[in-house]
Amino acid sequence: MRHPLSACLALAIGCLAVGQAGCSEEGAKAEVEGPTEPRPIPVTTAPLERRTVERTVVVVGSLRGWEEVTVGAKRSGRVLQVFRDMGDRVRPGEPLVQLETVDAKLAYDVAESKYLAELVKLGITAEAADAFIKEYGITETLIRGQHAEDAIERVPGVIQMRVAMEKAQQNLARQRNLNKRGAGAIQDLEDMESDYRVAAAAYDNAKVTARNVIAMAVANRLARDQAEQTLADLTIRTPVPQETPPIRETTDEVSYGVAQRSVAEGQMIREGEAVFELVLDHPLRLRTSVPERFTEDLRVGQTVRISVPSHPETTFEGKVSRINPTVDPASRTFQVETLVPNEKGLLRPGGFAKASIVTEASAGAAVAPIEAIVQFAGVTKLFLVENDTVRAIDDIVTGVEGPGWVEVSSKSLPETGQVVITGQSMLADGARIVIRKPEDADDAPEAPTATAKGASKTGVAR
Repeated sequence: MRHPLSACLALAIGCLAVGQAGCSEEGAKAEVEGPTEPRPIPVTTAPLERRTVERTVVVVGSLRGWEEVTVGAKRSGRVLQVFRDMGDRVRPGEPLVQLETVDAKLAYDVAESKYLAELVKLGITAEAADAFIKEYGITETLIRGQHAEDAIERVPGVIQMRVAMEKAQQNLARQRNLNKRGAGAIQDLEDMESDYRVAAAAYDNAKVTARNVIAMAVANRLARDQAEQTLADLTIRTPVPQETPPIRETTDEVSYGVAQRSVAEGQMIREGEAVFELVLDHPLRLRTSVPERFTEDLRVGQTVRISVPSHPETTFEGKVSRINPTVDPASRTFQVETLVPNEKGLLRPGGFAKASIVTEASAGAAVAPIEAIVQFAGVTKLFLVENDTVRAIDDIVTGVEGPGWVEVSSKSLPETGQVVITGQSMLADGARIVIRKPEDADDAPEAPTATAKGASKTGVAR
């Protein structure tokens, strides 16, 4: 009978012999067939495109009205009527507040009556006086010019004195003729000469008096005009712009929005007191602070795209209208003003806005999906598909980044092509690939998260 230990030893030796025989057979088979090729790596791809890429400077700021006006009272008085309130639209020259006019109307009537009384003394009509003033203005020429002399000569008092002077002159001439013939007395000649001098002085005095009447008429005319202006000032009106705002063709198209009303009917107000706040909200001004490093990038006339929280899906477009030539030493920024059309009234003065100032548009820039960019150990690269293999481009420089894409540049990039967007973790230069459909990409191994090198500017591809 065999010992159990001997039986176990014999069994182990037999198994070892069988295993060595199997290994020898597989080794021999492998030597016959040769080395196996690596399996293709499944990937998904996307096109490398050429687009026009806009480089922009992103800033934020507050919208302001083209003009924000505080309307005040030129005269003191009691408020008789308020015509407008907050939220109304008003046109230039439209009445806002009416003050009590009783006293001003009486002052006007007094000045008008005095003016007309002086014109009666001169014997001219108000229409004729207005024509003189319109032609010559309130100047010394109006009182001493030839037209004034002609008017003075037609004044009844002056005519009377001139006739008396001419009669005295005739009597003097007659008396002189008598004295030459020896028929007149010396005393009579002296009396006639005295009468003539008195008549001439009276004539000159009448002319001076008439000239003073003209001066008084002018003074009363000015007093009347002043009273008329005071009467007009008691109606507080919307200001009329002296210059047409940009975008508008004429001032007739201008309208103000009432931002605040500060008076009520029956209230006593003082001269200069604010009664309304108005805003000209088409167009608007957007004032933003831009970092100093963008000084050379910005110019007047550049396009600005604006977004506001109240209309998140709408982009408003404006133009750079003004650039401050100085830099704020505290913030190291300079102010840029953008002209923003607001014809539909969707934007409101005082609102927050985010703006992208388009500083440059590069045509034909290479754009790749952001998933195609791989960064590892300080190297930025992507894989370009070439038939059934890939070529690694590891000198990639990223630029402007947009939603889902990034600008890329390299000397090795072709005009167009396909780049790998998933499966890069298992790829190397020259690796064989098999392209999967986008809907099958979920089955592929996850690639490392792709990030693009940041830029100080953002961009938009067109």
